[in-house]
Amino acid sequence: MTSASCEKWIKQSAHAMRVTPLGVWEAPRRLAVRRHCNVLVCGAGPAGLGAALAAADQGAEVVLVERWAMPGGMWTAGLVNPFFEDTKRGYIVRELINRLEAADSWRIWCGNYCFDPEIMKLTLEQMLRERNVHVLYYSQAVDAIVEKGRVCGAVVESKAGREAILADVVIDATGDGDIAARAGCEFAYGSPVDGFVQPMTLMFEIRDIHGFRQRDSRGLYDRLAAALAERGSDFELPFPRYNAAPYVITLPCDTAGAVQATHVYRVNPLDPAELTAGTMTTREQAHQLMSLLKTLPEFADSRITNTAASMGLRESRRVTGLYRIGVEDLAEGRRFDDAVCCVHFGVDIHHGPGQDKSGHGTKMRPYEIPYRCLVPRDVRGMLLAGRCISGDHFAHASYRVTGSMMATGQAAGFAAARCAAQGIDPAEFDGTQLHAELAARNCGFLAR
Repeated sequence: MTSASCEKWIKQSAHAMRVTPLGVWEAPRRLAVRRHCNVLVCGAGPAGLGAALAAADQGAEVVLVERWAMPGGMWTAGLVNPFFEDTKRGYIVRELINRLEAADSWRIWCGNYCFDPEIMKLTLEQMLRERNVHVLYYSQAVDAIVEKGRVCGAVVESKAGREAILADVVIDATGDGDIAARAGCEFAYGSPVDGFVQPMTLMFEIRDIHGFRQRDSRGLYDRLAAALAERGSDFELPFPRYNAAPYVITLPCDTAGAVQATHVYRVNPLDPAELTAGTMTTREQAHQLMSLLKTLPEFADSRITNTAASMGLRESRRVTGLYRIGVEDLAEGRRFDDAVCCVHFGVDIHHGPGQDKSGHGTKMRPYEIPYRCLVPRDVRGMLLAGRCISGDHFAHASYRVTGSMMATGQAAGFAAARCAAQGIDPAEFDGTQLHAELAARNCGFLAR
């Protein structure tokens, strides 16, 4: 006797295509609509999380699409520590920090705070579930759905195939401005001096550190350079001697650290082949650096436990918005009636051999980012959050850190929910009202 089988035999029709010397032509096809929501957030990094959580707080039905199997983006998939610009953010940012503190996963390091990435994942998922945000992992937003100049959703690809998610407002929190670019938005790329974006870093975690304390990068650089000279290796440290690398960032567990050291230069973050080569190069660098670290007494027993799942991209597309924050705004410490956050972080440009060094450390004063930097100039129905907001190369090197980017996200999410409820476009939303709402939620701004 044989039991009844539950096995299913399935065959799907191939999508019709035609290969020609000019390329591959796809036949038109109907996409199934997976969901219609008030706010669609593309990307669950710090900015996307701020956006999804703030929009849900305002009563919006929110879908959050993320390619990794975790929230947090650079915090978790990228292993990026510390949590720069954590103060005076209020609202969602403050709630997250309070929860990390309560979980004993928040400790000071060199004047900043760091966290345990695993606790970060769990904490963020708890916050998302409590607000009933509909999260889709293993899914990537690959195109914008645009009708008559208005973005009304995104095409998402996953194991389920190619589907559409429709939304009243779409927030591009991809970091690279992927959806805005596909919607036809103008964007800037690279330094005005040499056309290159900032170098990329693959973070890695190590364990069994004993008695190491660090105040700046130069002391560790000199010790590694001396060890390298003594060894006679042809390996070269992948960064110059300045206060950007190397750092061993002590995590909440005393014997664990996140290492910020690997660098690759002149890599195009929008080309997967270049990203792949850069990732392989930096992973090799990580293990070479670990062998050097092990020559120092504090790291004699140390080992790499994890290299990041994602390369840390400092810069790629900068989408053109209704306002473009520039170096002149930083120099003047400019304030705006529609400000969504203030920034204190300096202009941090990691330069490599032969690259222009003039921008790093450009003089600035604390300044504010206006809501208009979150509104694309070219299309309706969309907001920007994170490092793809509208700014120049030098300003971007200041505001790109995770605390500021989550603050832009919480502003975008709040505005998107209100726009969806009122049936208006983000360009019509009153940025001065948004500023007042955020100030009432303890988001710190500069004195008027």
